[in-house]
Amino acid sequence: MKSVRLGKKRRLNRLFRKDRALILALDHGFPLGNVKEIEDVPSILNSVRGVVDALILNRGLILTLDSELLGFEVLYKLNGITTMAPNPYGLVTIGSVEEAVSLDAVGVSFEMYVGGPQEEQQLRELSSVLKEVQRYDIPLVLHVYPHGESRDPKLVSHAMRVGWEVGADVVKTFYYSGMRSQVEKTAVPVVVAGGPKMETEDEVVNYVKWAVREGARGVAMGRNLWGWKDVKRLASSIREVLDSREGGE
Repeated sequence: MKSVRLGKKRRLNRLFRKDRALILALDHGFPLGNVKEIEDVPSILNSVRGVVDALILNRGLILTLDSELLGFEVLYKLNGITTMAPNPYGLVTIGSVEEAVSLDAVGVSFEMYVGGPQEEQQLRELSSVLKEVQRYDIPLVLHVYPHGESRDPKLVSHAMRVGWEVGADVVKTFYYSGMRSQVEKTAVPVVVAGGPKMETEDEVVNYVKWAVREGARGVAMGRNLWGWKDVKRLASSIREVLDSREGGE
């Protein structure tokens, strides 16, 4: 009888249980240090429980938050670097796929920047990760961006294609107007990153609407979600957009 591996499929169903995913990125403490808005992570989690689908976390937070993570899916961040480094885009692998599986993570996430001096090394590290996710049958969410965080549509489109080509299960990248064409060419779900802090909550909600209309299967937001005073209200507004048929009016 042919063996059927269901681990990855089941985990992806958990991540996209509402079709479009709302992911809260809480991995900023590693690159940025003590960010005031995320000093009290348990409080943030309590305010968005039942609204946010998944959290992006570095291994230390997963290990210490423990029961605070009940009710959330967890994406285990494999790599990182500080903004103090000579090249803050040269993220280094510090976690392991095996540990992520042992912690019941819904997937692992790996961040890379194409087109810069770190690309070759990051591809080597990604090669090892790809072997491990295949071995453990766990999804890989690849955060793939142009070097220098360029928003040039041609470069973002190329980065998106790289994500598909290397075998990511989900591609996370920057939003740009008109990205639907590339999203539709990409045979795996595309999730849009939150990007720099926006000026108003309405701007955040409209951004999510645009992303949905461009075909995104969700958003992964950090400061544009936890950076506001009423995180619960904003998360609920975003959830409403994601659950609507075409991103609302």
